[in-house]
Amino acid sequence: MLTLQKGACEHCARNYHYALLNADFGDFSYAYCDSCGIPATINLNSSFLLTMPRPAATHQVIDPAWEPFLRPCICGGHFRNGAAPRCPSCNQPLSADFAATHIEHNTIGAPRGWKWQRNWTDAYCLAMEDPQNPGNLREILNPFLNRDEEKTRKSRWFNLFG
Repeated sequence: MLTLQKGACEHCARNYHYALLNADFGDFSYAYCDSCGIPATINLNSSFLLTMPRPAATHQVIDPAWEPFLRPCICGGHFRNGAAPRCPSCNQPLSADFAATHIEHNTIGAPRGWKWQRNWTDAYCLAMEDPQNPGNLREILNPFLNRDEEKTRKSRWFNLFG
């Protein structure tokens, strides 16, 4: 069960709910949509990664070489290395430094010295609550351009050894 925390936008001062996701623990890399700020998480165990360029680093924001392999976001934007999460109310990009105040306040480890990374590129990423589906996150999983190829590969494997 995911616990949603409360933050506030520095632009419109409206509250939003979010979850802080750890790419190390979740074994994924991620990118935010450059238009709406939804994060796309890419499972590092996906067989589709075998067809993509080897990244310089994993468990953080995606390598820019992966961008052409990702389908567009549902809003029409693109998942980019340099994009940031956005306020669900005013759609302005959120500042990692401003968000540090509520992220550190809401995190259990902060009183014991844990500090927020203060960027949108390292191990932690932010996923917002879906306003259309309260209690659930707005997030895209494995947004590869050619998902059918991955399904076919899995089907063939299953047919051979299933």
